Amino acid sequence: MKRFMILACVAAVLGLASAAAHAAVDYTTLPGYGSVQSNVFNFNGSGGWAGWSVPNGKVILDASIISSGDAISDFSVFRPARPGEVFPHYTYGANEYGFVLQDNGLGANNGVQIELHYADPMGGYTITESSTLYYSDTGWGGWSAPSGQVVSGGGYQFENSGAYPQRSEIAEEGSVWPHYTFGSNEQGWVVQSGDVGGPANVYVISFDAIPEPATVAIWSLLAAAGIGLVSHRRRK
Repeated sequence: MKRFMILACVAAVLGLASAAAHAAVDYTTLPGYGSVQSNVFNFNGSGGWAGWSVPNGKVILDASIISSGDAISDFSVFRPARPGEVFPHYTYGANEYGFVLQDNGLGANNGVQIELHYADPMGGYTITESSTLYYSDTGWGGWSAPSGQVVSGGGYQFENSGAYPQRSEIAEEGSVWPHYTFGSNEQGWVVQSGDVGGPANVYVISFDAIPEPATVAIWSLLAAAGIGLVSHRRRK
């Protein structure tokens, strides 16, 4: 009976630990977490590019527009940039991450500023790029991160001048969208186009789930339970 009770407790704790490992994490607690604000960008409405980098040796988590009155609908491109990527305005270095944006070409837009969030490199970190998706006007599309990973950010790149999104946001596990329902162990990024659609790519920033402190404590209890079980068998 004692042995059964020990094993039952272990199984219950294992289930709790597994669930916690795949839950969404607060990435502000990641080692090396920080943020940086870009300079102010001025777009003349001709589809110009701009971008900013995080400190060397850090990886990008996400970015947001912080200037008053500006929104993602003002930009045909708003997405993470990886080491070695080449853009019309800039080539990223061998160990450089950042975020880039392109004006949608529908009018001048001055005083734009973004904020980037970053952290130390972590296990499984990747920026996934979708295949080319073809959006109808106000259509939906998205892409998933590798199975079991958590998502910190994402973005998009429309190819047509004048195209832009209405929405660009994270898709949590089990979330339901007009075009897709994400699975119980699946996260990603979804984008809805504006009044002008066309071909686009979706980008997803993700990494391996990092157990919360409570989960680490649970695994310590598991180890202790295992040692106790071995000791009990030896005494018998």
